[in-house]
Amino acid sequence: MAKKDKLLAKARSSPQNISFQELETLAERYGLPLQPGGSHYIQRLPDGTKNTIKREGDRIQRWYVRDVVEAIDMFGRTNEEVSDEGENGES
Repeated sequence: MAKKDKLLAKARSSPQNISFQELETLAERYGLPLQPGGSHYIQRLPDGTKNTIKREGDRIQRWYVRDVVEAIDMFGRTNEEVSDEGENGES
Protein backbone atom coordinates (compact mmCIF):
# COMPACT_ATOMS: atom_id res chain seq x y z
CA MET A 1 0.00 0.00 0.00
CA ALA A 2 1.43 3.37 -1.02
CA LYS A 3 2.02 6.13 1.54
CA LYS A 4 -0.82 8.23 0.14
CA ASP A 5 -3.19 5.27 0.49
CA LYS A 6 -2.11 4.71 4.09
CA LEU A 7 -2.62 8.38 4.87
CA LEU A 8 -6.08 8.32 3.28
CA ALA A 9 -6.97 5.22 5.32
CA LYS A 10 -5.80 7.00 8.49
CA ALA A 11 -7.92 10.05 7.61
CA ARG A 12 -10.96 7.82 7.13
CA SER A 13 -10.52 5.73 10.27
CA SER A 14 -9.39 8.39 12.76
CA PRO A 15 -9.85 11.92 11.42
CA GLN A 16 -9.23 13.38 14.87
CA ASN A 17 -5.62 12.13 14.71
CA ILE A 18 -4.62 13.83 11.45
CA SER A 19 -2.26 16.80 11.65
CA PHE A 20 -2.69 19.82 9.40
CA GLN A 21 0.54 18.93 7.60
CA GLU A 22 -0.76 15.41 6.90
CA LEU A 23 -4.05 16.82 5.59
CA GLU A 24 -2.20 19.26 3.35
CA THR A 25 0.01 16.46 2.00
CA LEU A 26 -3.00 14.21 1.43
CA ALA A 27 -4.90 16.87 -0.50
CA GLU A 28 -1.86 17.70 -2.65
CA ARG A 29 -1.16 14.06 -3.52
CA TYR A 30 -4.71 13.65 -4.80
CA GLY A 31 -4.60 16.81 -6.92
CA LEU A 32 -6.75 19.01 -4.64
CA PRO A 33 -4.25 21.25 -2.83
CA LEU A 34 -5.06 23.61 0.03
CA GLN A 35 -4.33 27.27 -0.62
CA PRO A 36 -3.76 29.85 2.14
CA GLY A 37 -6.43 32.53 2.33
CA GLY A 38 -5.94 34.67 5.41
CA SER A 39 -6.70 32.79 8.62
CA HIS A 40 -8.21 29.89 6.67
CA TYR A 41 -7.12 27.57 3.89
CA ILE A 42 -9.24 27.08 0.79
CA GLN A 43 -9.60 23.90 -1.26
CA ARG A 44 -11.10 24.75 -4.64
CA LEU A 45 -12.94 21.84 -6.19
CA PRO A 46 -13.47 21.09 -9.90
CA ASP A 47 -17.24 21.65 -9.65
CA GLY A 48 -16.70 25.27 -8.57
CA THR A 49 -17.37 24.74 -4.87
CA LYS A 50 -14.77 25.07 -2.17
CA ASN A 51 -13.90 23.72 1.24
CA THR A 52 -12.82 26.26 3.84
CA ILE A 53 -10.48 24.87 6.47
CA LYS A 54 -9.39 26.65 9.63
CA ARG A 55 -5.96 25.76 10.90
CA GLU A 56 -5.58 25.67 14.67
CA GLY A 57 -1.89 25.08 15.26
CA ASP A 58 -0.97 21.65 13.91
CA ARG A 59 -4.31 20.10 14.86
CA ILE A 60 -7.31 20.09 12.58
CA GLN A 61 -10.96 19.50 13.45
CA ARG A 62 -12.24 16.12 12.27
CA TRP A 63 -15.06 17.59 10.16
CA TYR A 64 -12.49 19.43 8.02
CA VAL A 65 -10.69 16.12 7.49
CA ARG A 66 -13.97 14.49 6.47
CA ASP A 67 -14.65 17.31 3.99
CA VAL A 68 -11.26 16.77 2.34
CA VAL A 69 -11.74 12.98 2.24
CA GLU A 70 -15.15 13.45 0.60
CA ALA A 71 -13.58 15.78 -1.99
CA ILE A 72 -10.89 13.18 -2.70
CA ASP A 73 -13.57 10.51 -3.14
CA MET A 74 -15.47 12.71 -5.60
CA PHE A 75 -12.69 14.48 -7.51
CA GLY A 76 -9.29 13.28 -6.36
CA ARG A 77 -6.64 12.13 -8.77
CA THR A 78 -3.20 10.99 -7.84
CA ASN A 79 -0.19 12.99 -8.97
CA GLU A 80 0.73 10.04 -11.20
CA GLU A 81 -2.61 10.30 -13.03
CA VAL A 82 -2.12 14.04 -13.52
CA SER A 83 1.44 13.42 -14.82
CA ASP A 84 0.24 10.70 -17.17
CA GLU A 85 -2.37 13.02 -18.69
CA GLY A 86 0.30 15.66 -19.28
CA GLU A 87 2.58 13.19 -21.01
CA ASN A 88 -0.21 11.85 -23.19
CA GLY A 89 -1.37 15.34 -24.13
CA GLU A 90 2.10 16.38 -25.35
CA SER A 91 2.31 13.63 -27.98
